Amino acid sequence: MIERPPTNWWDLPEVVARWNMLVSGDPGTDHVRYLAQRHLAGRRALRGVSLGCGTGVRERRWAREGVFSRLDGYDLSPARVAHASKEAAASGLAEVLRFHDGDARTLELEPEICDVVLCEGSLHHISPLTAMLARITRWLRPGGFLLVDDFIGPTRMQWTARQLEVINGLLQFLPGRLRARYGGGSLKDALVRPSRLSMWLSDPSEAVESGRILPLLHEFFNVVEVRPYGGSVLHMLLSEIAHNFRTDDPEAQRALRLCFEAEDLLLASGELASDFAVVVCRRRSAVQV
Repeated sequence: MIERPPTNWWDLPEVVARWNMLVSGDPGTDHVRYLAQRHLAGRRALRGVSLGCGTGVRERRWAREGVFSRLDGYDLSPARVAHASKEAAASGLAEVLRFHDGDARTLELEPEICDVVLCEGSLHHISPLTAMLARITRWLRPGGFLLVDDFIGPTRMQWTARQLEVINGLLQFLPGRLRARYGGGSLKDALVRPSRLSMWLSDPSEAVESGRILPLLHEFFNVVEVRPYGGSVLHMLLSEIAHNFRTDDPEAQRALRLCFEAEDLLLASGELASDFAVVVCRRRSAVQV
């Protein structure tokens, strides 16, 4: 399946503008432009590799920024790879973008083959993470970048007690029509911490080592910048019900702003940490093996 119903926080333009503000300081500047201008400024012929490219949406966004002469995307799904290739050709980006079937965990590339490795929403699906990061260091040229945009929250989505308390409190506050699941289903009344077994049965790769991503990035790379953008409340609060928060619905927009403020307050107080972040890493002079 390529298309998904608009039921997640990333489907809301207000949420995307919030991410942009937290990452770049400008609601109209996304993380790609921010990273290209801040860390890749003046570069126009970079060689890149993107792991877990999916349908190539983010790779097309990167190609339009003009910093890559070639960007190779790899994904496990042949259907998604075919779709990505078709869209790249339709967008006039086929000379820059190449898409391939491939498992990042076993992918073998030549040493020092690229200037940039992109991991956009893919690292939290990969295990063993230490082996993956060691492989990435070998692929990067000296001074090369690993650019990460990912879920760095609790491994296997084992939400903290405070997260559950806040999310469930906000669900009780929201009117019923804003808690209706997509397709006219039941109301979302509560979030429950999933069992590790249920996580494994539904998707063995989901958030498999997510809680270790940031510490391991510090271990393997020089971490140049970390730009957290929340999600410790909004991600699961809005899951399955995001479609209800229409831009043209004043009550829904007021409720959404209140949810934003609740997350902001908890992040500022240190009671919760961001579950999502953009992280800029550079290869060290000595490569770990």
